Amino acid sequence: MYEFVPTYLPTVSILIAARNEEHTILDCLRAIDQLDYPKDRLQILIGDDASTDHTAQLVSLFIQDRPDYELILISQSLPNLNGKANVLAQLAHNATGSLLFTTDADARVPTTWLRAMIRQLDSGKTTKSVGVVNGCTIILGTSIWARVQAVECVLVFKLIAFAADLGIPLTGVGNNMAFRREAYEAVGGFEGLPFSVVEDYTLFQAIVGKGYGFRHKLDPDTLVRMLPPPTVGAYLQQRKRWMRGVFDLPLPLLITTLIQYLLGPILLVLAFWMPTLSLGLYTAKVLGQTLLLWSALIKLKQTHLWVSALLFEPYQTVFGLLAFVYYWLPTGVIWKGRSY
Repeated sequence: MYEFVPTYLPTVSILIAARNEEHTILDCLRAIDQLDYPKDRLQILIGDDASTDHTAQLVSLFIQDRPDYELILISQSLPNLNGKANVLAQLAHNATGSLLFTTDADARVPTTWLRAMIRQLDSGKTTKSVGVVNGCTIILGTSIWARVQAVECVLVFKLIAFAADLGIPLTGVGNNMAFRREAYEAVGGFEGLPFSVVEDYTLFQAIVGKGYGFRHKLDPDTLVRMLPPPTVGAYLQQRKRWMRGVFDLPLPLLITTLIQYLLGPILLVLAFWMPTLSLGLYTAKVLGQTLLLWSALIKLKQTHLWVSALLFEPYQTVFGLLAFVYYWLPTGVIWKGRSY
């Protein structure tokens, strides 16, 4: 299979929005410091979004002898922007790289991250070059709560990658995304987009809408590790924010996504009237889901999660329904202590 291998290494700017991340930011930066990429081709920009803890101080100490890093204090908002989109927009103004990468302050990127993502950024098979690439993300931790969410990540990214292979652009992945500067500027940057709490989805769709190609590959060399939400409340807030993007999908994709989360409860209700049909549909769902999950676990070299996968179906049934109900409650989306 043809794979693009660059004859030169492009300049890269990594953009990290940080707000009250004193417990996670150093692990993030230490991982970035181990990247297999020339320092003279690399720029790391950390935007401190008015943190009320020691995030800025910790970053300052870490980068004091690292000229490729820069801390930018974000004290104002650009017109029509707020939150993470505002931080990333201001970091992009200071970026010098021809390629822009984004990750989160509680993420741990692999040493192979940049080179593996760059390999996907040009295929020569589209009218315009590939403008945006997603990697995959998995949850860190040994608890059942963390491991079952890791299984969920693997399945979700398998489905996104499957859609991408069919030419269907679903979403961006802000904690593991790369895009060309020219593609970012072609859509006017975050300033040229409507404000959204799912800024990665909005940017991804805008770049694809401009005719740029996109890719999403299951690749262990791009696998970023994230911490799980610390509480059920934080988990529900995270899902409420993500579902804002889900409800922006075209109707066929929206229905498909909702069925993935709500089919269990629907079939449970159907079983009172048509038990045989309900059991057949449920069996088909579980078998198909299991095959997809197993292939993705192998591809990402995460087969140690197979035992935890046995708990995925009850987890998805309970928490998928709970997240759906929570989404419709008349409360705002809270991100890093701010309401939207």
